[in-house]
Amino acid sequence: MSALLTTRRPTVRRAREGDCRSRTELESGPTLDDVVSRTWEVLRAAVPVSCLVCGSELEPRHSAGAGVVGGRCDSCGSTLA
Repeated sequence: MSALLTTRRPTVRRAREGDCRSRTELESGPTLDDVVSRTWEVLRAAVPVSCLVCGSELEPRHSAGAGVVGGRCDSCGSTLA
């Protein structure tokens, strides 16, 4: 299984009156765009990557003549196309 993507639970805090935090202070870790883009990069190299849904392996799906066109997880059935 690829260690490229890690699952991390965000810390949830309730805002208090006068609690002014900048956006950069609240953001931590990769964005959804970062995670999906990195998953595509790995799949395009025809290498299995961690499933975005369950964490199992997302196997590259090939097309005749087009190369890798997505990925499919045998564990949860999710696809990335």
